[in-house]
Amino acid sequence: MFGLLKRPADARGRIGLAINRDQIALAVVTRDGKSAVLERCEVLAVDPAGDAEAVYAALRAAGLPRLPASVVMQSEDYKLAMVEVPDVPPAELRAAMRWRLKDAIDFRVEEAIIDVFEVPARNRGGTGRMMYAVAARRSAVERYAAALTSVPSFDVIDVPELCLRNLAAGLPGAAGGIAILHFGDAGATMVLVRGSTFYFARQMDFETIQRGAASPNADSQLDTTGIVLELQRSLDYYESHFDQPPITKIAVSPGGSRADALVAALKRDTSFEVHALDLNSMLNLATPVEPEIQSACVMAVGAAMRVEHRSL
Repeated sequence: MFGLLKRPADARGRIGLAINRDQIALAVVTRDGKSAVLERCEVLAVDPAGDAEAVYAALRAAGLPRLPASVVMQSEDYKLAMVEVPDVPPAELRAAMRWRLKDAIDFRVEEAIIDVFEVPARNRGGTGRMMYAVAARRSAVERYAAALTSVPSFDVIDVPELCLRNLAAGLPGAAGGIAILHFGDAGATMVLVRGSTFYFARQMDFETIQRGAASPNADSQLDTTGIVLELQRSLDYYESHFDQPPITKIAVSPGGSRADALVAALKRDTSFEVHALDLNSMLNLATPVEPEIQSACVMAVGAAMRVEHRSL
């Protein structure tokens, strides 16, 4: 997404970072042809009172390799919206999108940094061409840039939806279409992918999540009503709008007992092929990654799996 005014470098791999208040999730993915290797996957402790200086110190001490680096934005720092593409020259697209997003964000549009990415055109005509636009808080972008001055190769600020796309694209069922469902601190994100192509994303708040995956201790009797409803709405839109065959494969990203309970309940209540995303089986790695580390680092791994070298 946001390329920090410099062209992301071609390289044999990438560093992915996800920064929270008291920790940094770190992943290093290298590539040998099409094969992705997870070289590092760990959590770095950070002094929550230290702000950017603490992040700087933790990353400097981590001894990062000289690879391009991406950081994942937190959900409160940006807004993602699908909008109709305005009829303007490409050079004016971001400026036009700014005003299309004015009523979709909860901060002043003048304070937003805008980037865009395309989705496939609707096969049977209909409405105008659609595109996803990302409006990020300028203060957040500047905060990430300041915190990562210890990483000279830092070149991209990414959004969770595209990190999930990267993960989904690496799964065996991606060629025929797959949905990936991720639990975060504020809710859940669903992304629909076919091959490496991003089609659709939906955010679900905790009211919906609690209807569909309420208790970490619930197992075979978990009520998936809310989750299944949102999932089916998204899949129906994907089939009708993009004229695509049905998606039947669902991957639930690492999220501890809550995700495990949802996998079991979806298998029980639906005809979907549901499985938990396991970094140990989808990537080459020397040492297996423990479940709690997978849960903490999944977005960082998705950021490190980025293969695009420029945005629109």
